[in-house]
Amino acid sequence: MLIAVVSGIPSWYAVLFDFLYFVSIANGVSTGNGSGENTLYTSKPDTVIACALIITLLLLLIPGHTATAYRRHTDAAWLDKHDPGPLHDAVTEYGIEPAPPDEMTYQGYRMVTQDASKELYGTSLGDAYHAAMGVNLGEAHYRGQLYGFPGSGLEHSGYGQRGISSGMIGEKILAGIIAAFNKNGNLNVIGFYSLYGLDRNGRRTNADIDCVLLGMDYEGRLHAWFVDAKYYKGGKDTKYICMGNSTIARISKSQHAFVTGSDGRVTLATSSNMLHQQSMWEPLLREHNIDAQWVICFVPGPEGTPDVSNLQWAADRHVRYDPDSPSGTSAEYQGIPVVSAAKLVGMIHAMHLADTAYIPDDAIKLFKRYVKWPHGLMRH
Repeated sequence: MLIAVVSGIPSWYAVLFDFLYFVSIANGVSTGNGSGENTLYTSKPDTVIACALIITLLLLLIPGHTATAYRRHTDAAWLDKHDPGPLHDAVTEYGIEPAPPDEMTYQGYRMVTQDASKELYGTSLGDAYHAAMGVNLGEAHYRGQLYGFPGSGLEHSGYGQRGISSGMIGEKILAGIIAAFNKNGNLNVIGFYSLYGLDRNGRRTNADIDCVLLGMDYEGRLHAWFVDAKYYKGGKDTKYICMGNSTIARISKSQHAFVTGSDGRVTLATSSNMLHQQSMWEPLLREHNIDAQWVICFVPGPEGTPDVSNLQWAADRHVRYDPDSPSGTSAEYQGIPVVSAAKLVGMIHAMHLADTAYIPDDAIKLFKRYVKWPHGLMRH
């Protein structure tokens, strides 16, 4: 009976079937005990059927949509058929407007070449950007809170010249922010910049890890943040969103439009490098009892930091049944979390780390071993 209800067989079939048996039970009598009285006698099969009737009636109290939801949760074909797709997700959630006939269009929706950060906010929101670019990283080197040279490891990473240039700026901004908070905000981490990747055998590869921030809490537990710094187009008016598997896009929040990159494209592919390296480094970190978090960090630009809330990097899109959605489905993304530099600093501050002087030398040497030192420079 349970299978019948969950499988969608009309409930009245089961009820009618059980009712007929119930009638036969009620009318069934057998010879009594010799005193001339009739005694109702119910066989074991009839008892089972009667119990089934009761169970079926109870199941009828379960709302019909519960059984429907169960089927849809497990029916990939149904989900695929009713999935409106990632473009529809973005347009609906962020209010992207249809494009007028005389404007640029991205699949029928508004598309612009610039956000409105400068017009709305000016350049004052870029204070963090200018401050970070002006930090003297030599002081952080001298205090033993910075090893390596931000951006120096990108030359052999396989990126094009434009990507290398953007990556170097991103790492320098991140290093400047971390150095400033180390000096004035008691962040208490040591930064290692431009590290080698690892292969499955633990050997070094040219895969690039922008930064590892190492700290220790007051219980003696080591913590490491593996950070990929991104210096991407857009200021405070820009929001980055997921737009399908391993794909993101940028939108202008005030203009309700997609924003193109320098290549004229709306979407950007996201590299799986950090996701891969997370699994490659896991055995080494476990061996040294280091708790690690892996994040992508969008650093501020001259017009502020883009909005990266709810953004996932190298993410897979998963569709699920959603009775509250007009289409009957909704999507969620699972990948590496993307944070702003301000949120990264907040995450580290929340750990209340001890002074970097207490970090064991062995832990420092571990990460120094994987720093990509530029040719001819002393390993300090």
